[in-house]
Amino acid sequence: MSKNTKNSRSSGGDKGPPLFLFWCREDSGSGRGGRLARDLGAVPFHAWRPGWDRGGTPAPVRYLFQALDTARALRRLRPSAVYVQVPPVFALVQAWWYGVRTGAPVAADNHSSFLDGKWRLFHWLQRPLARRIRLNLAHNEANLEMLRRWRGDTALLLKSPAVTRDELLAEPGDLGPLRAALDAPGAPRVFMVNRFAVDDAWREVFAAARLMPGARFFVTGDPAKAGLSPGDAPGNVVLTGFLSKPVFAALMDACDVTLSLTLRRDTLLWSIRESVALGKPFVTSDSPVIRAEFEGLGLFTDHSAESLRDRILEAVENRDLWAEAMAGYITRDRARWAGQITEIRKRMG
Repeated sequence: MSKNTKNSRSSGGDKGPPLFLFWCREDSGSGRGGRLARDLGAVPFHAWRPGWDRGGTPAPVRYLFQALDTARALRRLRPSAVYVQVPPVFALVQAWWYGVRTGAPVAADNHSSFLDGKWRLFHWLQRPLARRIRLNLAHNEANLEMLRRWRGDTALLLKSPAVTRDELLAEPGDLGPLRAALDAPGAPRVFMVNRFAVDDAWREVFAAARLMPGARFFVTGDPAKAGLSPGDAPGNVVLTGFLSKPVFAALMDACDVTLSLTLRRDTLLWSIRESVALGKPFVTSDSPVIRAEFEGLGLFTDHSAESLRDRILEAVENRDLWAEAMAGYITRDRARWAGQITEIRKRMG
């Protein structure tokens, strides 16, 4: 940026493009945030420093540095609008204050985790902010209901967009380190989307794996987060560790069935959309919000070991049953997303 541009902005010159603020690592979570930022024409800014992935930095200290980095980014970029991924609510506080000072509209993209216990403790703070910002985006109907109770006229349901096979597999993923396990005798090959977070059903999947000794389960995520070592898993479970997005997509495509499970009731899982994009049969949690979106495209489970075993075998047996329905869903949902992006642009204009 030139010196003249800096002087112009610091003295109240033209504002820059919209900013999409993330207080997380760039490649963490689903692809929703990056896709949303791109389609809205917003510049993504991830307030995240090298070394934080290794842990050890207390959250309050991290939030302080994230606030400082965000303040610098807002001064430098002077965005005309700010979108914020929530939680944490503290990022929204900073964006709201920027909007108060500059007149820039602010929108919150509320992930379902804002309903988790630790973030419910801060609803006293988020609730008044929701009434004061331009737009509150909800991921599903249950989230929308709560946001409407806070301030109905700012709440908008924006489910994540469908993705395509070409998008997921655009960058080749090297499965070399996993090739021996993939080629080993036995079937089916089951891919579990997992982070070892509090809402992940990995214990239930381990129990199901013990009922299916001939199958092979590939479970993603860092097991150290749950205090596990590789020897703690059943013998037919491969703990893959954290995977890059290309390897993640390639491994999902190489397996026979996908498990997308959550113990958090009101959550729509992005990984189901990845399974649909790949035409991959999936088993997912039986919750109202997931059924409302994906009924007729896959199978649902109550997370018991027996249910998981039965649904996995059924999914593999009927793997071609949902292919046509999946293709139709992708076409319809991409049109829905494009229309809603246009609506958001208008409301934030």
